[in-house]
Amino acid sequence: MRILVVGSGTAGSNFALFMRKLDRKAEITVIGKEPTMQYSPCALPHVLSGKIERPEDVIVFPNGFYERQRIRLMLNTEAKAIDRERKVVVTDKGEVPYDKLVLATGSKPFIPPIRGIGNGGVFTLKSLDDVRRIKSYMARRKPKKAVVIGAGLIGLEGAEALARLGMEVLVVELMEHLMPLSLDKDTAKLVQREMEDHGISFRFGVGVSALIGDPVEAVEIGGEKIEADLVLVATGVRANVDLAREAGLEVSRGIVVNEHLQTSDPDVYAIGDCAEVVDAVTGRRTLSQLGTSAVRMAKVAAEHIAGREVSFRPVFNTAITELFGLEVGTFGLTEERAGKEGIEVVVGRFRGSTRPEYYPGGKPITVKLIFRKADGKLVGAQIVGGERVWGRIMTLSALAQKGATAEDVAYLETAYAPPISPTIDPISVAGEMALRRLG
Repeated sequence: MRILVVGSGTAGSNFALFMRKLDRKAEITVIGKEPTMQYSPCALPHVLSGKIERPEDVIVFPNGFYERQRIRLMLNTEAKAIDRERKVVVTDKGEVPYDKLVLATGSKPFIPPIRGIGNGGVFTLKSLDDVRRIKSYMARRKPKKAVVIGAGLIGLEGAEALARLGMEVLVVELMEHLMPLSLDKDTAKLVQREMEDHGISFRFGVGVSALIGDPVEAVEIGGEKIEADLVLVATGVRANVDLAREAGLEVSRGIVVNEHLQTSDPDVYAIGDCAEVVDAVTGRRTLSQLGTSAVRMAKVAAEHIAGREVSFRPVFNTAITELFGLEVGTFGLTEERAGKEGIEVVVGRFRGSTRPEYYPGGKPITVKLIFRKADGKLVGAQIVGGERVWGRIMTLSALAQKGATAEDVAYLETAYAPPISPTIDPISVAGEMALRRLG
């Protein structure tokens, strides 16, 4: 069987490795625009800040590793078209035949239509080349004031990196608070205060109307000119769907797939940032542009091609970050989004400590849980704290995936030791708060 992968990022690289484990005889070929296979885009802010010393350090495996697995690499190669009738992909280096095709075309930064957006000193943070360009610019120009457009995960992590490099940083967000897709205003305020304590400023509810100077010297915000000699554009990403659309595959915000990750052509699969999957709470189609989702999709697609009847489950989009030591974990619906979706919810919120009050070193932690009123099921969570958020958000996400209710969370069996956790965990207390409101 000839299996062709278009895309050498997290989804494509992991698919090729999973597929090789399942089928030792298949001819596996990966086409990729970049010169290397998978690296971690989530690590790029840490490369920028210098926490990770070299850009090359985030490359997971060298190209030779894949070649030793008998995976043929066609890197520095662009896929131009898919001829589904002839079952070939046309590239800038010739045609490649396939029996099964996997599209792992990823996503690209959304560039808003702002005057001057193409000027020097304006960057995105999506690729290793982006980091190299920013570092080269900083070495030449020695920027002192930075503006970050967008207060999502990449925007905030980029802002932290620039602040750690000694810059004065302003974050501009069109919505009313930071991380608007994954946090409510009350929990977002906790993150905002922490970042402000580290010198980062915010402007909410307003957009950047122009970038002035080439290279950039100032930004225009609501008629006001603010000095800036570096601008980071972090206004989200868009799925790369052009190749699929031109091939006649069903496309919406992403490439539409079924539960097996097959497109409208059963011999063509789509995985990773480009694939449109199902939201676990609303049942509507959504994008799950997370590294963890890309790996799970890669595994499901490989197993299905190998003949196993497996499905990709609907997503809660569980995510976590750390900003100046503050951990922020989220999944599912926010209270604000639930209102927009017309879903009536009950909220359980608790602010406590990560350790018993008598034990030194405990750090504040705030847990906000969202339960659907109709059935009491857990449909979202937000945790902000100084330590051990990861384990708690993972626990809650696993519970939600199994259909847990407020009662399940309130009476959850947890582990206790004074240096690590209290006898009644904050997530259980938050569950109890919601259970009382549910009656």
